[in-house]
Amino acid sequence: MKDWNRREFIAKPLAFMAASQVLGKAGLLHAATAPAPIHRTLGKTGLSLPVVSMGVMNANMPAVVRRAYEMGIRHFDTAAVYQNGRNEEMLGTVIKDLGVRDKVVIATKTHILAARRRAPEVKAEMRSIFEGSLKRLQMDHVDILYFHNLDNADDVALEAPLEAMMAFKKEGKARFLGVSTHSNAAQVLQAATRLGAHDVVLVGLNYTMADDAALHTAIATAAKRGIGIVAMKTQAGGTAKPSSKLPGTLPACSQTALLKWVLANPHIATAIPGFTNFDQLEQNFSVTANLSYTTEEKAFLGDKATVAQAEFCRQCGQCREDCPRQVDIPGLMRTHMYAVQYGNREHARLTLALAAPHALAACSGCVTCRATCRNAVNIARKIDELKELAPVLLG
Repeated sequence: MKDWNRREFIAKPLAFMAASQVLGKAGLLHAATAPAPIHRTLGKTGLSLPVVSMGVMNANMPAVVRRAYEMGIRHFDTAAVYQNGRNEEMLGTVIKDLGVRDKVVIATKTHILAARRRAPEVKAEMRSIFEGSLKRLQMDHVDILYFHNLDNADDVALEAPLEAMMAFKKEGKARFLGVSTHSNAAQVLQAATRLGAHDVVLVGLNYTMADDAALHTAIATAAKRGIGIVAMKTQAGGTAKPSSKLPGTLPACSQTALLKWVLANPHIATAIPGFTNFDQLEQNFSVTANLSYTTEEKAFLGDKATVAQAEFCRQCGQCREDCPRQVDIPGLMRTHMYAVQYGNREHARLTLALAAPHALAACSGCVTCRATCRNAVNIARKIDELKELAPVLLG
């Protein structure tokens, strides 16, 4: 995937926007040329979606969102915390300008630390956050509302957040309810399946997790019980932009290969890769025509170095046992993913503030990191890179 120069960055979105508006009005966009995308049903919601949707989090060009709709994407995923609310504003404006609110499935998320707080204040804060989301989206309801970033099974059944979300559903402000999880995903899925109150679960899934039998079983069980499964982190946290200090380069087919691997699981209704430009959009959406692997994709997935090169942190937390300062290493690894691989410094700062506010300071006291990943992440190197970015992330 090539980088854009400054002229392309300015001109290409404008050209695509102008062309798509003309073609869209003429009814010629993709006419008789593009095969119909593969659809799957999102659990008991009954929603039929193309297997590739759009994770809007890192996108900041409205023309990309517009083009995504015109190509056939119908599900758009955002959150109150993405770009400090600007992401919802951008998405809402595009959908309103297109006049297609009734043709798209919009998901947003509310994220609060609720475990040890009084129920009334939890409910009040969740309502304030969610109503802020609706205002920014310029909508009277969303199709999916997630309780975001749950990392243990107990949080799934927390009474106050669940009651708040059920109230939103009763009021018609959220059609379906869900939870999202970045760590301990199998346990979170199992808890959601037992509880039966959620319609959708958003879960990280990619090729580096092929050996996680508990997760695959939990996904299958949840799907069979009618829970719609949406996959995120499908390309292992942005492997198209590996660290400058990571040797080797990824072949052009890597992103489609990784996405097809996730979608080969029939229990995954749709995936939300986070493309930010037109090339990424077209590359990701291209798989919806045919999920069979090409010869090059098979070779890429068959290379044992693939998993190691991705260095994807599964957020298992086992590395914490090695740290004498009990640093939140998984929080640092997520911060690195957003800052270095996604290039989203703003969300990296937020993740660092929420998950590991004192972690970098604690790490500065160690010359050599003792933590070892049980999988394939070079923890020490990533922490060193974060230390170099500290003035930006902590400033």
